[in-house]
Amino acid sequence: MAEPLLEVEGLSKAFDGVMAIDRISFSLDDSETLGIVGESGSGKTTLARCILRAIDPDAGSVRFRGSGGWHQLHDMPHADLIPLRQEMQMVFQDPFSSLNPRMTVQEILEEPLIIHKIGTRASRRESVLDILDRVQMESDALTRYPHAFSGGQRQRIGIARALVLRPKLVVCDEAVSALDVSVQAQIINLLEDLQKELGLTYLFVAHDLSVVRHICDRILVMHRGRVVETGPIEEVFNNPREDYTRLLLSAIPSPDPDVPLQPLDRHALGL
Repeated sequence: MAEPLLEVEGLSKAFDGVMAIDRISFSLDDSETLGIVGESGSGKTTLARCILRAIDPDAGSVRFRGSGGWHQLHDMPHADLIPLRQEMQMVFQDPFSSLNPRMTVQEILEEPLIIHKIGTRASRRESVLDILDRVQMESDALTRYPHAFSGGQRQRIGIARALVLRPKLVVCDEAVSALDVSVQAQIINLLEDLQKELGLTYLFVAHDLSVVRHICDRILVMHRGRVVETGPIEEVFNNPREDYTRLLLSAIPSPDPDVPLQPLDRHALGL
């Protein structure tokens, strides 16, 4: 049986005495997409940032199987994490604020390669052109600035920046929630194509369960900092065990406009 790419065990983080995430445990396999879902304040983003050590957890462990073998991320000095950043990248929610407005697309995409001292000037340009093509954008975008693009195009640039280092693990933190529905579908399809082409593993943080059902293999449902349910995507959607999961699923609109939305009453469920 193949080893997982990521193992999280008992991860916890508190802010001002309030538990943001409480003893979270799961594993993630190569080329798998795990959806992390829950309402605002459920701890989804805190979990993702603790895994990547963007913030330090208070307790628990995170093990990542990189090119050099297993790494204990939770207790590594920050200086030792820098080489591993090539293998773990994030796509952010807001494609505008996450891109430097004073940098051209060429500079934005080349910057990670420069920081990690990868390649020559010529080879870096080839890498930038390759990844720009993979996210289905033309090379004339390289000389332009972020404000010249639509929201969907800016998110393609954000995805390209995350992938230019050829990471193994990509954390998508609400990566499509700021986009129009039609553009969301395009970006989701792009992420799926890139996963197949590059062998990527996704940790997909979202609150839109219809998007999660489309792209994810497994789902982890969070409520008030804890995991309340996890399992294969269709199993959880078709046979949810927990009231909170049923509450979330009841709020998904039907594609048929004649079918009324009938969300469950959280107070009646004791939530």
